[in-house]
Amino acid sequence: MNTTAKRIFSGITILVLALGISSLFGQSKEQIERFKREREAYFTEELQLTEAEGKAFWPLYNDFYNRKMKIVEDERNTYSYAHKNADNLSDQEILETLAKAHNLKKELLKLEEEYYQHKFMKVLPAKKVLKLGKVEWDFRRHLMRELRGHGKRNDEQSKGKGGGRQGGNDGAPPLLPEQDLWF
Repeated sequence: MNTTAKRIFSGITILVLALGISSLFGQSKEQIERFKREREAYFTEELQLTEAEGKAFWPLYNDFYNRKMKIVEDERNTYSYAHKNADNLSDQEILETLAKAHNLKKELLKLEEEYYQHKFMKVLPAKKVLKLGKVEWDFRRHLMRELRGHGKRNDEQSKGKGGGRQGGNDGAPPLLPEQDLWF
């Protein structure tokens, strides 16, 4: 990937992450559990997991996901601190902050390698492990569409047009991930 593409991807990633994280704080425990259930159903269907595969996969995936989100949160906090204090940081402190952020990115890549190349391969066929990355991406797109659909409904209602919930859900607010819109 060339430098310009990397910058664009990084910018989009940070923006999506910021949107996901900022909206997370308003989520109830019930909404978070609902997100987890929908994620599990979506992944299970898209990956066509057998019952045995699901029992072996989900504890691993949940561990991976939690560890990934911790790294993502650390990276977000590092950048947030740096941007808020940029005018007061010395060049050395800025270099240390950049090094910390870079190390967190390397830590995330190492985590992905550990799970995708080793742990997931022990419980899923290689084709399903390969497909997992796309399923994660597709699920994030699914959530974003649901969020946009929810926003449209609110706009229509505020204009007196009514409008139903897209996707035929039960009228509950859209699902938002615990911290899963980076990626």
